[in-house]
Amino acid sequence: MSRLTRRLADTPTDFLADAVVPAVVSDVLLMAGGTALNASKAAHYESGNPRWQRLVLVTCWLVTDPALLACGPAALSSWLEANDLTTLAALVDPLKFVQDPDRREELARLTLRALSLSPAGETESHAADRLSTVDSVKRAEVLRATQAAEERAAAVRQAMEEDRAREAAARYSQV
Repeated sequence: MSRLTRRLADTPTDFLADAVVPAVVSDVLLMAGGTALNASKAAHYESGNPRWQRLVLVTCWLVTDPALLACGPAALSSWLEANDLTTLAALVDPLKFVQDPDRREELARLTLRALSLSPAGETESHAADRLSTVDSVKRAEVLRATQAAEERAAAVRQAMEEDRAREAAARYSQV
């Protein structure tokens, strides 16, 4: 795990710049023993949100680690196209996956999980537990659920106050 998080911390600036994403993805797939992207797959990477494209570039740098490249082009392609990266890019600035230790760990753990690998020395349950502590998507879901619960509680309190006010007005008008 520390090797992967260190790799992310050392991401070259070329992967943070406006690179041609389909070319970088094609290079990664070729390095893994596959073939370059065809025109339709390349179009997928050209038309994406800029934040998502930058996260794909950072992830490309991460998966060029020899142990991850060994997973093969099909697994790597599947991960780079995953909706998980789209969702993650919408929540977190891709530069955080290079600059922030928790975000580096999150991307490394998500990548290992996507490639059906476990961090060295960790059981599956420990790896899943550790991922849940740094998972931005789950954190956002919990925050949304908490906010919705708070809004429901506020609505109930307001309804109770209105009921009390009506009851008080009814008692006062009977006097």
